[in-house]
Amino acid sequence: MRKILILLAAASVVAVGCGGSSNTSASTPVKLSRNTTNKGTKDITGTTVEVEIDDFYFNPTFLKGGTPGSTITVTVKNDGKQLHTFTSTALGVDKQVAPGTTETVQVTLPQSGATEFHCRFHQQTNGMQGAFFFKDGDTLAGGSAPTVSSSSSDTGGYGYN
Repeated sequence: MRKILILLAAASVVAVGCGGSSNTSASTPVKLSRNTTNKGTKDITGTTVEVEIDDFYFNPTFLKGGTPGSTITVTVKNDGKQLHTFTSTALGVDKQVAPGTTETVQVTLPQSGATEFHCRFHQQTNGMQGAFFFKDGDTLAGGSAPTVSSSSSDTGGYGYN
């Protein structure tokens, strides 16, 4: 009996250790339509925010606050080994960010609710997406996250989809 309890305790520790932060949309402050690789939330203070892109996530994944309707500068740094994009159909942004480079984009925050952003090449297969939002539980403007199709010419020759 003691051996069973020890095994159960060890299994619980392993399960908790492996589950530190879930990668599903259920544990995110904004529900996105696909599985999301969640690397946390950052409050927007001021008019600039930095976002790290890596293989295959945004860090932070969720950007909270700011002034509705204001324009902010997002500095996007690709620390990964693959070409990624910072794309939002709703915000009119589609910027490719090569490995090891940094790009800046101007974003006008929505008046209310949440607006998603994603990597065109890795959203569907790797959950590489996130959102701007004002309060936990905000819903996406227009419902679910849009899908932006890409062709091989959009990958800068890297051929990722």
